[in-house]
Amino acid sequence: SKLDIKNRKIKIESRGKNVGLATALNIGCEIAIENKSRFIIAFDQDSNPGRSMILTLKNDILEFQGKNERVVAIGPQLIDERENEKIVSPFIQFTRFGFTKWSGNGVEPVSQLITSGCMIDLRIWSEDNKFKDDLFIDFVDNNWCWRMTRKGFVLVGTANTEMPHEISEKIEKRINLSTNTYKPARRYFQIRNSVYHLFFEPLSLAQKIYVLKAIAVTLVSVLISDEHRMRSIWQCVRGTAHGVTRKLGPYSK
Repeated sequence: SKLDIKNRKIKIESRGKNVGLATALNIGCEIAIENKSRFIIAFDQDSNPGRSMILTLKNDILEFQGKNERVVAIGPQLIDERENEKIVSPFIQFTRFGFTKWSGNGVEPVSQLITSGCMIDLRIWSEDNKFKDDLFIDFVDNNWCWRMTRKGFVLVGTANTEMPHEISEKIEKRINLSTNTYKPARRYFQIRNSVYHLFFEPLSLAQKIYVLKAIAVTLVSVLISDEHRMRSIWQCVRGTAHGVTRKLGPYSK
């Protein structure tokens, strides 16, 4: 059925095919700039922002920019409310030899934000500051955030507003380990883009440790949680080979 957008401020932009998350975000930013918007915010299909969230994000980033004009993006505190349990996804703050996790009160500088719920100040938008198209999906947000911080820009997270957001198809807790569940094709992108970053992006030691831990969690989750385990393992092998050889872009069988 067609979406009824009569009398609504909705514009649907389609390229007629799946162009990937990074390209879709770039298209959205370009449309926003054409319409002379200063801020843009992105959401995943499963994100559920509250009525006051966008206003809170805008007020918080403007207030923090009054203290530091290099602030370019802000994100809400993420929570997963599946199975009647509220799980807080803390913000990441890189240190010299690793990273710490922050969740609490107020607004703090952070090292990365996921794209869903992230509000970006488009005054810094340029060809060099776009999302990396050929990553397609996974690590698109990490890559952008890490490039911005390398250029001296600042990202902030706010605990003044929360956003329910489901990370992965399912999360399972096993002793002190949380595993996630994804389809085999998604495992391909997770491993491919992780390996690519390790070999070809100028990561700090802390960022390399973060990526290595992400790879470890992915591999353990494949063995424990994925429904099609052997297919996921095969996609991890393919992803590793393509990451090492810089074969990026859309998924190819």
